[in-house]
Amino acid sequence: MKKIYIVMMLVLTGMTAVAQTSVWDGNRALWTRGEGTENNPYLIESAAHLAYLAYMVNKGFETCGLHFRLTTDIDLNGSEDQQWIPIGLGDRWFNEDGCDRGRQSGYVFFPNTSFRGHFDGGEHSVSNIYVDNESYYAGLFGSAVGIDSDHPAVIENVFVTNGYIKGGSAGGIVGNGSNTLVSRCWNGATIEGGSCGGIVGIKAFKVYNCYNAGEVNGTYEAGGIVGAFSAYEIVECYNEGNVTGQSAGGIMGEWMHSGTISNCYNSGGVTAVGDNSTQTSAGGLVGITIMGTRSISNCYSIGAVQSDNNLGCLVGYGSVEIESCYYLTSTCTESEYGEPKDEDYMRSQEFVDLLNSLGTGQLWALDENNTNGGFPVIVTIDLAVDEILEISFHVYPNPAQGQFTVEGTGRMMVSSLLGQIVLVKEIDGPTTVSLPQGMYFVKLNGATQKVVVE
Repeated sequence: MKKIYIVMMLVLTGMTAVAQTSVWDGNRALWTRGEGTENNPYLIESAAHLAYLAYMVNKGFETCGLHFRLTTDIDLNGSEDQQWIPIGLGDRWFNEDGCDRGRQSGYVFFPNTSFRGHFDGGEHSVSNIYVDNESYYAGLFGSAVGIDSDHPAVIENVFVTNGYIKGGSAGGIVGNGSNTLVSRCWNGATIEGGSCGGIVGIKAFKVYNCYNAGEVNGTYEAGGIVGAFSAYEIVECYNEGNVTGQSAGGIMGEWMHSGTISNCYNSGGVTAVGDNSTQTSAGGLVGITIMGTRSISNCYSIGAVQSDNNLGCLVGYGSVEIESCYYLTSTCTESEYGEPKDEDYMRSQEFVDLLNSLGTGQLWALDENNTNGGFPVIVTIDLAVDEILEISFHVYPNPAQGQFTVEGTGRMMVSSLLGQIVLVKEIDGPTTVSLPQGMYFVKLNGATQKVVVE
């Protein structure tokens, strides 16, 4: 949680945010602006608009091919008396007054009441979420289901800062993410239920540039990023929340089928609970693997791993291909996979250079602000929504000492880690930006880069 505290301190000590916060009062209202296209998306300008999106999707409104953009921070003002009904209940529908009317026979796991469009959070935060229902998918989004891997649903640029989410399959961003791309999202809410993940509960397709700071407690599978089942790619993600489940992993709890995890790290504690069966397993990165061919590359774990049955510093149980992955010897000593390293080495520039040697550019950097206990942090970001997007501007130096330079042309927007916009400016050529310590996102010409100010 250190990163969240740092950003909040910056806000309280004088960082001016131009974004407003819309507080939900339990009502819903139809949005009035936008056409639902990529260039002119429907604008979600209030908490009531967001609630209307949930209402429409859960009544069977087709969102495939439609684009939505959040334009303000949202306070869901959640409690037992004012619970958020997730956007997309999968096999459940609303009745006319907006209440959950139960499971619809014949539609189990079919995307009739799932979100299938493109949701851009606009780098805004959603706070005080409260969901408590063990019988359905739970999260800001309950179920998001794309047509196929070539036409995925997309959820990007949204930050769930705090709250409580409980469901049969629960995630901070989405409970069920079948054929869904989740990019540049993070979660700080506590996640509980059957199969749980800090970002996605089950069935992730691709998860890029996300992180979790909330506790994850699953009855069955639990993962810091993804709880269970297939995950085609998990790239440049990290977890710092404690994870507990029958199959528990710092990045993924139960990993079925084929896929890859790369350039990720875990700093949260991982604990397996349950009887002494094969399923009871804990790993710093992955709890258990089942079927398929999987690979993990250029990752590390420093979190304590505990299990009475299957335990691994990186992988609790199962087979996986490992390349250039490491674990901290003081927190874990039993591992079939990976290389053990001591604290001094893992906090050194030599270790940062080792992590950067496998990829391109300077993805990893020293944790000079001690936001990750001195261990390497990920400091660059490439949005996954358009993998062929060409970065048309440069940010340097990174990390920066008090100020950095943005070199490019167009309308530049700089936002904090919590989504508050701190600077909007038209630039033409090298432009110096001075900001307090923290992590920031610089957006220009549709591309985004992350910069650390020391």
